[in-house]
Amino acid sequence: MSQSTLRAANGASLDAQRTAPIGVFDSGLGGLSVWRHLRAVMPHEDFIYMADTANVPYGDKTEAWICKRLNHIVNWFLAQGCKTVVLACNTATAAAGTYLRERFPDLFIVGLEPAIKPALQLTQNGTIAMLATARTVGSAKYARLLNACAQTKPDIKVLSIACVGLAEKIDAGQAESAATQALLATYTQMAQGADVVVLGCTHYPFVAQQIRGLMGKGVQIIDSGAPVARYTKDVLQARSGLNQQAKLGRNAWFASAIAHGDAQRWALFCGENVEILAFN
Repeated sequence: MSQSTLRAANGASLDAQRTAPIGVFDSGLGGLSVWRHLRAVMPHEDFIYMADTANVPYGDKTEAWICKRLNHIVNWFLAQGCKTVVLACNTATAAAGTYLRERFPDLFIVGLEPAIKPALQLTQNGTIAMLATARTVGSAKYARLLNACAQTKPDIKVLSIACVGLAEKIDAGQAESAATQALLATYTQMAQGADVVVLGCTHYPFVAQQIRGLMGKGVQIIDSGAPVARYTKDVLQARSGLNQQAKLGRNAWFASAIAHGDAQRWALFCGENVEILAFN
């Protein structure tokens, strides 16, 4: 268990907030891939998912803008009574994760980190490909992660591939379009030679099968959703914060911009019918 995990698990008791919801945030719909993992490991929890669809994508936003926006959104989650907030967005975590933990020291905030460390243990040929947004690839947080990995596994090469435009196509419900397939062909070609591919954006699990087909047999593909969900559950359990209700938890869906047909698109991503409410 890492030191950061130990610090989170040793935080204040959440017993009084057992029945409070868990907030899940993404700039768009990619975070639903993380929500699905959270839902699977904690079926009795209530969730509030908020997508900042009026401002998607975050990849072209400044770090200062993202920090200011996330400060507003986290305050909104707190106003809804959330006991924890999951930043189901690699870009938001890279840009604002440290800032938010300093701004909200008493709140259990879960961020995403590209699964490079698990990939180090899986690679057989010493080459890993990390597919992510340009913002994540260029972030100081990612640079620190690579540097830490280089200290422990100096002989392993990481191909950091900025997949410009891919998340936007997936978010728009165009995962099967010719344009998306062309982007996937380009970026997986850049990843050839790697035997482990890390999905460093929460949108990418929705095209994992296409990536697997283009990379070929024997290539392992991993994303952060499952370990993030397990980590969230473990910390809540350690801090007496798991909901003990016997029934399945409820889900509430919010977006900062709602367009005709969005409910059907969200249902495709999350696997259930949704009613989207306006976030102000």
